[in-house]
Amino acid sequence: MNVEWFTNEKEMVATIYETNITFNTVATNYFKDSYSTLVGFDIENKILLIKPITKDEATIRNLSNDEMHTMSIKPSYGRINGKNIIKKLCQYFPIDFTINKSHRYTCEWSREENLLKVHLLREVL
Repeated sequence: MNVEWFTNEKEMVATIYETNITFNTVATNYFKDSYSTLVGFDIENKILLIKPITKDEATIRNLSNDEMHTMSIKPSYGRINGKNIIKKLCQYFPIDFTINKSHRYTCEWSREENLLKVHLLREVL
């Protein structure tokens, strides 16, 4: 008998709405100790990047409040609010909210870069 046992491993998912980006608990766990986040976009690979930063990093790098984005963390999710973030994202990767009010994408944590990668070419249907 050839058996493949299934694990209970949860997938990291980010859901993008017109006004915010919401992360499931698995993805949010990487941000629990962060002071704030940086949000960026890998143009070549179509990947949304979310980087946790500490208060010391923010001070050393002299980051302004305009550059940092707060992630609100609740027991079952994390959220970065801001319609402007979504507008900027849509300049690089258009997302149509007319039919679907939200779009879910798979994520992965990069230990080397210390950031969360939201793969916009991998929408979860």
